[in-house]
Amino acid sequence: MTLRKDTSRTRTPLAIALIIASFLSAFFLASFSQRGSEYWVALVDMVPGHLIDTGDLELRHLDLDSSAALYLAKSDDPLGLVVTNMLTPGQILESKSVSSRRDGGAASAVPLSIRGADIASGISAGEGIDIYWVVDSNNGELQEDPVLILGGVTLLNFDTRSKNFGGDTSLTVAVEQTQVLRLLSATTHGRLVVVRSRV
Repeated sequence: MTLRKDTSRTRTPLAIALIIASFLSAFFLASFSQRGSEYWVALVDMVPGHLIDTGDLELRHLDLDSSAALYLAKSDDPLGLVVTNMLTPGQILESKSVSSRRDGGAASAVPLSIRGADIASGISAGEGIDIYWVVDSNNGELQEDPVLILGGVTLLNFDTRSKNFGGDTSLTVAVEQTQVLRLLSATTHGRLVVVRSRV
């Protein structure tokens, strides 16, 4: 009988200690889960010049610690801002990756059809390109020097499949609204050559 009483006496403090430990662990887990804040995260690919709209971003609870000031939090409204750096899905929106101003190249998306041979190899959506206007001299016509139509515009979309077949390639560029007519006028005569801005 004495042995059973001693066993029950040793089990009681142990049980109380386990209950206290479980309450403490639940408290600490709750405390740590509340750390951090909600930040805006990209849901889709966004190239420079993209105007952020509903569905492009979502809020996620993150603990960014000392680097929190570099990113847009829930209190910041990103709708209507213009992307200045390439963003990929899952990337946290940095303050330096967006601008409130629609700088050159953020106004209009202009589709173009250009010969595959006139497009620099290795270009991809999101990078800057220069567009030159070239007139081939035929039948003894005076030769015209190539003219830079637009420099440093952003390539929004590029159909690489058609380039592989050697025909015309379709691409879309982000152009300031005042420069759209200048670009389209250059397509009526001569040809356009796309050059990478940075190699």
